[in-house]
Amino acid sequence: MTTSTSPPRTARRGVGVARPARVLLRDGTPAVLVALGPEDVPELLDLHERLPDRDRYLRFATLHPSDLEGYVRRTVDPATGAVSLGARVRGRLVGVVQLLPLGGEVAEAAAVVDPAVRHTGVATVLLEQLAVTAGRMGISRLLAMVLAGNGPMIRVLHDLGLPLDVRREGTTLRIEVALHPGGRYRDVAEERHRTAAAAGLRAVLRPRSVAVVGAGRRETSVGRAVLRSLRAAGFPGEVSAVNPHAGVIEDVPCHPSVRDLPSTVDLAVVCVPASAVPDVVEQCGERGVRALLVVSGGLDRVPGAADRVRDLTGSSGMRMVGPNSLGVSAPGPPAFLDATFTGLRIPAGDIGVVTQSGGIALAAIPALGGLGLGLSAMVSVGEAADVGARDLLAWFDEFPGTRVAVVYAESEPDLRGLVGTAAHLGARVPIVALESGTTRAGARAAASHTARAATPRAVREAAYASAGIQSVPDLTALTAAVGLLRGQPLPGPGTVAVLTNVGGGGVLAADACVSAGLAVDPLPEPLQARLRTVLPLLASTGNPVDAGAAVSPGAFAAALSCLLEDSAVSAVVTVTAPTAVSDPAPGVADAAATHGESTPVVDVRLGRATAVERVELPDPGRFLVSVADPATAAHALAVVARRAAWLARPAAVAAAPPGVDVRAARAVVTGVLDRAPQGDWLLPAEVAGLCAAAALPMVPTHWAPTAAEAGAAAARLRGPVAVKGVVRGVPHKADAGLLRLPVTGAREVAGVVAEWVQRSGQDWLGAVVQPVVEPGDELLVGAVHDPAAGAVVALGPGGRAADALGHRVHRLAPLTDADAAEMLAATGLFDTPHGRSLDRAGIADCLRRVAWLADALPEVAEVDVNPLVVGTRRCTALDVRVRVGAAGG
Repeated sequence: MTTSTSPPRTARRGVGVARPARVLLRDGTPAVLVALGPEDVPELLDLHERLPDRDRYLRFATLHPSDLEGYVRRTVDPATGAVSLGARVRGRLVGVVQLLPLGGEVAEAAAVVDPAVRHTGVATVLLEQLAVTAGRMGISRLLAMVLAGNGPMIRVLHDLGLPLDVRREGTTLRIEVALHPGGRYRDVAEERHRTAAAAGLRAVLRPRSVAVVGAGRRETSVGRAVLRSLRAAGFPGEVSAVNPHAGVIEDVPCHPSVRDLPSTVDLAVVCVPASAVPDVVEQCGERGVRALLVVSGGLDRVPGAADRVRDLTGSSGMRMVGPNSLGVSAPGPPAFLDATFTGLRIPAGDIGVVTQSGGIALAAIPALGGLGLGLSAMVSVGEAADVGARDLLAWFDEFPGTRVAVVYAESEPDLRGLVGTAAHLGARVPIVALESGTTRAGARAAASHTARAATPRAVREAAYASAGIQSVPDLTALTAAVGLLRGQPLPGPGTVAVLTNVGGGGVLAADACVSAGLAVDPLPEPLQARLRTVLPLLASTGNPVDAGAAVSPGAFAAALSCLLEDSAVSAVVTVTAPTAVSDPAPGVADAAATHGESTPVVDVRLGRATAVERVELPDPGRFLVSVADPATAAHALAVVARRAAWLARPAAVAAAPPGVDVRAARAVVTGVLDRAPQGDWLLPAEVAGLCAAAALPMVPTHWAPTAAEAGAAAARLRGPVAVKGVVRGVPHKADAGLLRLPVTGAREVAGVVAEWVQRSGQDWLGAVVQPVVEPGDELLVGAVHDPAAGAVVALGPGGRAADALGHRVHRLAPLTDADAAEMLAATGLFDTPHGRSLDRAGIADCLRRVAWLADALPEVAEVDVNPLVVGTRRCTALDVRVRVGAAGG
C-alpha cells in the first residue's frame, strides 16, 4: 500500500483500541496482536528496514521514503488520532497495520509485513482486528491506495470477504473496503479459523516426538503413568523423558532438563509441581517445542504463575492444552497416541471427545466402549487457557474420522466463535454436549474446578441452539444418545409411538417423551386397524400401544413392523419386561432389522441391571440401543429429533429488518457516550430515538422534565394517560411508586409529577407521559451483551411477574425468521387457541428488531422491552429500557 501525504485527523473520543489478543496464523502458529505506541518506534523502524527493495517500493511508491522515522512516529502518536496494530510471533514484531482517520466515517489503512512470514496470514489477521477497531471508532469504510503491481496486498484485501469498491487512478488502485460483515465474510473468516486451528493441533494430536517432563521413578508418578500409556498405545515416534535424578524410566532415556533434549520436540507433556511449570514452559519455548500438554494443576494458587505461562506460550509461539489436563489421545492410526494417565485402554473408533473435566473422560470412555464405540481423539482441555472446545471441533472438521463429537465445557471464552465452527461441523457430524453448571451449586463447583467462571446456562442454551449442538442432562443419556446417533437413522416428521407389554412402562415412556419435547399423539385409525389384526384381542392400539403381558415375540415384532412402516410414525420406543408367560424382547431386534432402515427404535428393558447396552443387528454399522429407564430413552430420542429438525431448517442469513436506520441509531449511542463516557441508562427521549431508528412499535412517549410540561403533554393527548417518574438510581418505577395510571386531566398529571419532584429532590430527571393502551397479553423481549457470546436475545412472560412466571427462551443475535419462530414455539405460550390468536408475526418482528439493535451496536449492553403488550392485531412496546456500556469497552 502507498502512504497518504495528508496528516491524519483526530479520531473520535472513546475509541476502542484493540487489547492484546492471541490469534492463529494460517499454519497454526500463535501470534499476539497489540496496539502499538511511541515506545514501539524502534521495532517499527527495524521492521521497515527489513523490507526488500521491491516491498519498500510497493509500500511507499519509492525506494527511499523521506523522513521514515517521522512518518512512523506520527502513526503511533495518540494526538494524531492514528491507530497502529502490530503482530508479534515468538516475541518479534512481524507485521503492522495503520489506520489514519480521514474524517466522517472513512479512514485510510496501510500494512507492512516481514517477508520472512509472508503467506502465513499475518496481514489478514491484522486487517480483521483493524476492522473491529475501526467499527468501535464509528468508521464504516477503509480506504487503501495500492499500487496496481502489488498483487499480494490486492489478494489479501479481496480474500477478507468484505465488500470492495475498486477504482484505478493511474498506476494506483483506490480500494474501498465496506465494514459491513455479511454471510461471505463470516464464512471466509470461519474457514480461516478452522484451517489455522487444525494446523496448530498437529503437534498435539499427530506429534512425531513426545517428551514427558517430570516423569518420576515412583510407580504412582503421573509422568510415569503417561510414559506407560504412550508405550501401551504403540506410539511410533520418538519418546524421551526429563528427570535430573534418573537415567531410564519405563525403558525411556531421561535427560536432566528440557534444554538437554537431543532434538526438537513436537509435544512436551508437563507433569511437574505447579510452582515449577513457568520455568519448564520457558525452557520449552527456548528449545523450540511446538506444543505443550500441561497436566499439572493448581497454577492459580501460585501467584503470577498462570499469567506467566500464558505470556510465555504466546511469546514462544506454542499451543498449550491445559493446565490441569488428564491428557490427550488419538488411539488409532496414524498417531497411535495415548498421552494420558487414565490407566484405561482407550479403543480406537470414530467418536471425538473434548472435555474440561478429566473425570467426565474417565466415565465416558468405558461407557462408550460398552456400546462398542471407540475414540478418534480425546482431549482433556482442563482450564483451557489456550486450546479449547472450538479448536477441537475445528480438528474434527478438518481431519476425517470423527462421526459423532462429544463436548463437556464448563466455560467457553469464545462462544460466538464456537457457534460458527460447530455449525459448520454439525452439517455432517452430530455434536452432543453434556450439560454442566445448571444450578448455582454446579456453577460454583465449575468455577472452582476450572479456575474460570462457568458460562451462564441461558447463554449456553442460546449458543447451542444456534450451533445445532444437542445437550443431555447426564452421562447415561449421553451414552445412549451417541449410540442412537451411530446405530439408528434420524427420525422424520410424525409422532413418537410407544409399544409395550407392560401398561405402566408405556405410561412412563409417554410421559418422559412429552417432558423431553417429543410429540406422543394418537395413532391414525388405519394404523390402529392394522395393529388390531396382529395383536391380541384385548390390546390397546392408541398411543401408547399396550400389547398385553401375554403377547408373543412374533406378535410384538409384527406390531413393531406396522409402526415402522407407517409414515405417521417418526420413531418408536419399545418398553418390555419379561413375564412368566412371555418375553417379547426378541421381537424388537427382529422387526428393527427388517423394517427399521428409516425409522429409529429405542428399546427400554425394565428391570435390567445395566443402564445401556448394544443389541446387534445383521446390517453392518446398525445396532439397537437398549436402556433400563424410559427417561434415558426419551432424552436420547430427543437428541436425534432435535438434530433432524436442525438439519431441516431453511438455510438463511439474518438480514436487517426493514425500515431500520443504523446511522440514526449510532447517533443516539454516540450522544449518550458524549454525556456519559462510562456508559449509562438512556433517558426517555434517547430511548424514543433509538426505538424510532429500529422501527420498534413503541407507544407514543412525551418527555416532561417539569410538572407543567407533564400537564401540557397530557392535555395534548386528550385522554387517560400513564405517568412514569424517572429518578436517578431507580430502575423499577412501579416498585418505587413512580407509576400512575390511568390519570385523567392535565391538572391531575401536573399534581402527580409535582409530588414526585418534591420527593425525589436532586435525583429527579423527568416524567414520561403516554396514552393508556388497550390491555393485552404482556411479554418480555430483551437482549444483553455477553463477553463470550455477544448479543443474546430473550423472550418470555412480561409485566411485573416476568421473573416469577414461565420459561425464558434465549438465542444469539442476529435472528433469522426461523430463529424467531423457534423462540415463540419454545416458550409454550402460543400452543393454546388464545395463544394462536395473538399477533405472533408482530412478536417475531419485535424480536428481530431488538436483536438487530443489540447486534449492530456493540455498545448496547442491555435492552429490556417489558412489557410488550400483545393483542390479536398488533404489538406495542409499553416500557423500553436501554443501557450502553463504557466508550470503547
